[in-house]
Amino acid sequence: MRNILTANSPSTANRAVVQSESPTGFFFAIFEPKIQNRAMKQITTEEEFNSFVKSSDKLNVVHFFAPWAETCGQLNTFISDLAADLGADRVEAAFLDAEALPSVSHKHNINAVPTVILFKNGTAVDRVDGFKMDEIRRKVNSKLGSADENDSQEMTKEDLNARLKKLIESHRLMLFMKGNKGAPKCGFSRQMTDLLNSVKADYGTFDILSDEDVRQGLKSYSNWPTYPQLYLDGELLGGLDVVREELQDEDFVSKLPKVA
Repeated sequence: MRNILTANSPSTANRAVVQSESPTGFFFAIFEPKIQNRAMKQITTEEEFNSFVKSSDKLNVVHFFAPWAETCGQLNTFISDLAADLGADRVEAAFLDAEALPSVSHKHNINAVPTVILFKNGTAVDRVDGFKMDEIRRKVNSKLGSADENDSQEMTKEDLNARLKKLIESHRLMLFMKGNKGAPKCGFSRQMTDLLNSVKADYGTFDILSDEDVRQGLKSYSNWPTYPQLYLDGELLGGLDVVREELQDEDFVSKLPKVA
């Protein structure tokens, strides 16, 4: 068994770790209290794991964690609250130290923590790799067939659309790009800012690399699949090629807000 934790791991500077090698691979002794959560069962043996995932017809949520990873502690709290909200008659949640049970981790291809696997009647039915609370909630609801899942997703979409509208209208001339006007992070974005600067346009920017929801949501919102995107008075003008062509029109340029 190899050292399974290869990503999402904090520095070892603030914890004492002894690493040894056995005939089966690496194991770790970590001198630090384990993360505990009263609302979640802690699995400490392979037998307990097998019993837990086969224990009922409920959805069994298992968090493969590391006791030294702060994100794992946060995720335990989230999963515990989620299970409580959905009801003990529908969901049971547990966590286990991925390094302490290497055979279980290896069987389920755990390469990094946190990883969450959903089980139904002893069979893994879905998983989430990484610290992705929204994805965990969505997949748990999906496996439960929650009646409110579609409503929840629709509300999320409505909230995102409202946010996008507010961002678009935050400036008369608004550019969604990679980076910002002072430090573009791709060639197309740099060309767009150069064009706008050449006509002394006064415009705001939003870095789509800073927010994946905005980056993906705006594509659907405006039915425009690429970036950069330029908006004037709340309406999409288009991308680089469209704007380059429009700037040849003096009447169009005269309508743009200008730097004082």
